Amino acid sequence: MILAVETSTKYLSIAIAKNYNEIILEANVFLEFSHSENLNKLLNELKIELLDIDEIIISKGPGFFTSLRISTAFAKALKIVNQNVKFKAISSLKNIAYKLKGYKVIPILQAPKNQYYACAFDENFQLVLDEGIYDLDFLKSEFKDFIIIEDIPRAYHLIKLAEFENYLDIEVFEPNYIREPDAVYNKRSK
Repeated sequence: MILAVETSTKYLSIAIAKNYNEIILEANVFLEFSHSENLNKLLNELKIELLDIDEIIISKGPGFFTSLRISTAFAKALKIVNQNVKFKAISSLKNIAYKLKGYKVIPILQAPKNQYYACAFDENFQLVLDEGIYDLDFLKSEFKDFIIIEDIPRAYHLIKLAEFENYLDIEVFEPNYIREPDAVYNKRSK
């Protein structure tokens, strides 16, 4: 069984699949920042046994720091309980862009200070602008023929995108925060 856990935003999405092409269900929880309690609650309600999970796929970011840490910590804990579980991580921006695969698209997520986490994909779903923090006006002026989409990443898309990704070592995995947390930045600037 494959379990996908998407926590890069303030919402939670999980999906369960037999394989990359046979997704059994997706559950989305739109209660802000309730990832931990709802992840455990959903797994219990669905009677998911941790030892039955063959693969876990999470969002690697960018996104909210604490939200990304929750799915990372869950995947690391799962590896302790189930030594055989395999691990993959997918960009939250690539997740959003998947909805418009085949078009020139710029997926965005709100970042601090009126900026956006963003990147750009061409119509062949090839990355043409690296993930980073960008000003929306810059994206609009430099990528005039691209569709800009701000959306909620979904666990369903994690499974669809994971088929062609390599397995990672969860023990050394770190989310892609793109920027430092404000607490670290504020401490350094003193």
